[in-house]
Amino acid sequence: MDFCLGVLIVTTDPTLATDPLGDSLFGEYARMLLVGTAGCSAIASAVRVGLDPIAAILVLGNILVLASLVTSQLAGIFRCMLLIGFALALSWATIRSSGEDVWWSPVVFFSPAVLLASLLLLAARDFVTEQRRRSDSHHPACLRSYRVWGFAIGAGVLLIYMVIVPSVDSFLEQFRERPSSYTSEELTALEQLRIRTAKFAVFAVFAYFGACVGSFLNVVAASAPRGESITLRSSSCPQCQTPIWRIDNLPIVSYLNLGGRCRSCGVGIPIRYLTVEIVAMTIFAALFLYELVTGAANIPGFTHYPYAGILWIILYTKWPVIGIYFYHCALLSCLLMLALMEADRLRCPRWLAATLMAAFLLIAIASPTILPVSLVDHLPLRLPEVIPPWGQRLMTSIAGAAMGWLVSTAAPQARMRNRQWTSSTPLAAILIGIALGWQATLTIGMLWLLAATILKSIGGPRLRPRWLTPTMLLFAVTMLHHPVWKWLAQHW
Repeated sequence: MDFCLGVLIVTTDPTLATDPLGDSLFGEYARMLLVGTAGCSAIASAVRVGLDPIAAILVLGNILVLASLVTSQLAGIFRCMLLIGFALALSWATIRSSGEDVWWSPVVFFSPAVLLASLLLLAARDFVTEQRRRSDSHHPACLRSYRVWGFAIGAGVLLIYMVIVPSVDSFLEQFRERPSSYTSEELTALEQLRIRTAKFAVFAVFAYFGACVGSFLNVVAASAPRGESITLRSSSCPQCQTPIWRIDNLPIVSYLNLGGRCRSCGVGIPIRYLTVEIVAMTIFAALFLYELVTGAANIPGFTHYPYAGILWIILYTKWPVIGIYFYHCALLSCLLMLALMEADRLRCPRWLAATLMAAFLLIAIASPTILPVSLVDHLPLRLPEVIPPWGQRLMTSIAGAAMGWLVSTAAPQARMRNRQWTSSTPLAAILIGIALGWQATLTIGMLWLLAATILKSIGGPRLRPRWLTPTMLLFAVTMLHHPVWKWLAQHW
């Protein structure tokens, strides 16, 4: 009777019923092995707290593993993010610590590598548990999961960057060798927190501005080819025509808050809207990290500053770097917009194409630093000195546009599927040539054709979806080329 009641209790517990470690005998043995390993490792690490700088972190990590194995409290997204966050903190602390073979100890099961594997395994278990729970839930639960995922990821990033990393760094500081003298006073933990908060806030502003640009790209890509207004109309649900509230029109946040459905009629919002906003946010965030705060370190031919970082580039504003950053963000955003049009079998209107080419060309001519690569770079030629600087920049952009048009003639070879449109490829390649020069355009074109050949030879339908048009692939290759632009240019 008691045994049957116990079985009934276990099988009706929704957490245990969806736990991958609880639905098989192998899973139960794995659980027991992890419990024994984590318990012994916690005791062994506690003995070495005063001798090993990462021993305290190992103790806390093993306690977290034990708690995740013996209780179902907080199972799901929150605990998954907590485990991943601690795994990242453990990796960072282990890498920063001095010594050889820091990942492995004489007793293998007590080493940081085994603890890291345990944390990631339990995080994967909680992720699978949450997915199984969501598959059996109704719309309100799915709505909550969207919100929890969004806010959990944001909170996890903030927790790692603002709390865990400074705390671990402060703890490890006492074990590091200190210089005999300092040129400046050390910052307190509170001062470090304020600085990190300011840096993260600046980064978040730039990244979310990219998400707003992505929301606008969705509108332009769907409306401009059809002749609809893109500025003089309010947003409304395509199904019920209900005007969208301002609070429901925030990029990414509103989609997660609404669970991907219209507030009025409940019709699902296509995932494409969220995807484009995230991709556009990634453009601005990635260029922020490897181009803006580095002082355009990825740009060949650009004169670099002796200092870099948010303080010296943004707050003590270096306008040439700011201009290059937004110019390249605009280029990649336009490529994304053209790829969306091509995926929908729509043509970019002539007025928009002419406006884009004229805008990029005029900016390249007017600014002396936007296009640091010269026409004759990598060529045994020299431009006559009688040509003014703006004339040289004009010739460089025109040569780049010509190279872009030449590269676009190979668009039929870059098709992933039969009868796939290539209507946006010429304009996209010409914009790349105007903005980056003929050298980068030729490199991108070669990588583009190589990627298309590889995908067509080894990829099935999953690697060649319908939205992967030649222009979409060109956009992806340009994104990958940009951070290594200077390195590739040095190998010409």
